[in-house]
Amino acid sequence: MRNRLMRAAGVLLAVAILVVAMVGCGNQSSPGGNPQSTPTNSQTAPAGEKEITLTIELSQEMKNNNPYAFHQANIDAFEKAYPNIKVQLILNPDAQALSILQTKLAAGQPSDIINYSKVAAENELNVVNNFVDLSNEPWVANLVNPDALRAPDGKIYGFAVKNMTGGMGIVYNKDIFKQLNLSVPKTFDEFVNICKIIKDSGITPIYAPFKDVWTFQMYTTTAWGYYVAKFEPDIWEKLNANQLNWSDIPAFKESLTKLYDLYNAGYMQKTLLSDDYNGFPQAFESKKYAMMMGSDATATDLIAKIPDTEFGMFPLPMFEGEHEYLTIGQLDGVFFIPKDAKNIEAAKLFLNFLAQPEQLNAAQSEKAFSPSIKGAQEPEYSPFMKEIYTTYNQGGKVVTEMNCYMKVDLNDLWRYYQEMFAGEKTPEQVLKDWDVKFDELMKAKGYPGF
Repeated sequence: MRNRLMRAAGVLLAVAILVVAMVGCGNQSSPGGNPQSTPTNSQTAPAGEKEITLTIELSQEMKNNNPYAFHQANIDAFEKAYPNIKVQLILNPDAQALSILQTKLAAGQPSDIINYSKVAAENELNVVNNFVDLSNEPWVANLVNPDALRAPDGKIYGFAVKNMTGGMGIVYNKDIFKQLNLSVPKTFDEFVNICKIIKDSGITPIYAPFKDVWTFQMYTTTAWGYYVAKFEPDIWEKLNANQLNWSDIPAFKESLTKLYDLYNAGYMQKTLLSDDYNGFPQAFESKKYAMMMGSDATATDLIAKIPDTEFGMFPLPMFEGEHEYLTIGQLDGVFFIPKDAKNIEAAKLFLNFLAQPEQLNAAQSEKAFSPSIKGAQEPEYSPFMKEIYTTYNQGGKVVTEMNCYMKVDLNDLWRYYQEMFAGEKTPEQVLKDWDVKFDELMKAKGYPGF
């Protein structure tokens, strides 16, 4: 939900090299299954081939967040299948990860594989120019959702062992909906009508914890992510190249106006600027609220804390067709092969090996995840997550949130949202003020066009 694209920059080359030299290069063994010792794609290492050290570089945070991608039993099985290849992990400190990778790519001396987040790699690591096109690799035909890995040019440059699950939307009390005979809305007008019926019943329709600066932005990162993906896919590129202003996009002003109108109509609590996100369990437990913008984690927490109430989640249908798509964050833990890597063919062998269903099955013992490959076993989902997964994720009915495409910190924009609810800014003023601040931030970062 938060903008995670920002990383510390400006590290000197000498410092970057020193950091890389100091980091650990191994991986601790983990309990796991018993993956096949030979790949099913019938590729084997040529007899007598020289020994290769296959380097995989990533941040410590990326490894912690995706332990199934580095299941030691799978790495051991790969090394057994290809005795001339040894896998070495290079773990970079989180704050320096971006600058180290950029420095190595610019110098033409990258590791054989880089593990990074998809959209961040497209924005920060110049995927098209720096990485190998993997669109014709054997595992591509077996992807559950190939669109999740496609770059803006339509090609696939990376592989991830997991498929995205969950996302952001309106978390709602199903019991209240049943009591009032309400259905999940398919249009924004239907959503407004639901709010009116709920309010007339004596319940506040929406819990809005806008004291926290990041909470309201879930509405815009989802709505704008969907709008751009479906109607004007070149908007992010134009904004980031200073070819377009935020205030030039009518849909952005329209959505802010709609959301502000919900507050003015009394569909959000009057104390929204003093209520924080941590208060949502008590708000729902009191039965005084019916909905809030949140994520699958929000709903999961509510289900655990209020087990006698049924909760669900649906996309807020701000724009036409949005009711069918759940907004997700960017896919992380993606393996990319740099064009300047020394061992490109060995790197491809490793990705093809990981993409076998038996390897993904074995990796489930690290941490349950939804596999990216057809034929691999699915984890046990809660009823709520099963509903979300089968309705949206499994069928590829997902879009990426707006925040993933941004190159600068968005906190100022989020503060402008708070000022809007305080009556200090109109929706149009929010966007115009953000135009000025966005230009300032992009210029400070040295992006072309600013």
